[in-house]
Amino acid sequence: MDKRLARFKHCDSRFYPYLEKVLERLPGEVKENLLNNTDLQIMAGEDLLDMCVLRYDFEDPVKNLVYLNMKVLMESEHQLVYTIAHELAHYVSGEGETDQAERKVEDLLIAWGFEKEIEAVRYDKAIAESEVYQAGYAWAKKQNEEYLLRHFGLYFDQWNEKGLKTMSREQFEKLQSQAGTTAILGDMARTKKQDYGESKEDTIEGTLPRDEAIIAGIMAAVKEIKFQNLYGTRGCTVRDK
Repeated sequence: MDKRLARFKHCDSRFYPYLEKVLERLPGEVKENLLNNTDLQIMAGEDLLDMCVLRYDFEDPVKNLVYLNMKVLMESEHQLVYTIAHELAHYVSGEGETDQAERKVEDLLIAWGFEKEIEAVRYDKAIAESEVYQAGYAWAKKQNEEYLLRHFGLYFDQWNEKGLKTMSREQFEKLQSQAGTTAILGDMARTKKQDYGESKEDTIEGTLPRDEAIIAGIMAAVKEIKFQNLYGTRGCTVRDK
């Protein structure tokens, strides 16, 4: 690991491997600029989740501060890599938050070789915005947490690591069976008075299988449980002097 990453002293070290993966894919001049320009700082830490007041000291003036929520560590690797690369691209481009700026940032990411991550994140977004994803999530929120962790938590890490497109058929079928996706689709049909079960269209926007979207919604609920178990209910705490 590049020792210069240590200059991000207020960034949880669990992010370092992903920072390094992004930096290693950047053009040499860009990488050196990011590692050596101390006007950029990256922050992430568990204390940021529950402290009402925090104060940090920096050795040099900071012009750009990137905050990474600890929840991001529970995302798939492509989401982690994309999130970090996206923020670094904003810094390098010097662009703001407008639609035009986002297009320039995406062009820069493509030039750096992050096309696959962009496509994977778009795919995930399409799933999360679908009605069947919401149906799966709603179904999961009605289930007992122990039941969800026993039947879906077992596959969560592998599902989260592999992503929806590369999940093995055997494991997907096990999850599909546990969720009873046919019954969920049936509930949707009754609720909306529309027969999804007999529709010849088996994908959303031609690319997204409905069963995968349901499983993704259920896994989103499992992710919430896992985060809750890790960090509990976070309240506002004033740090002792």
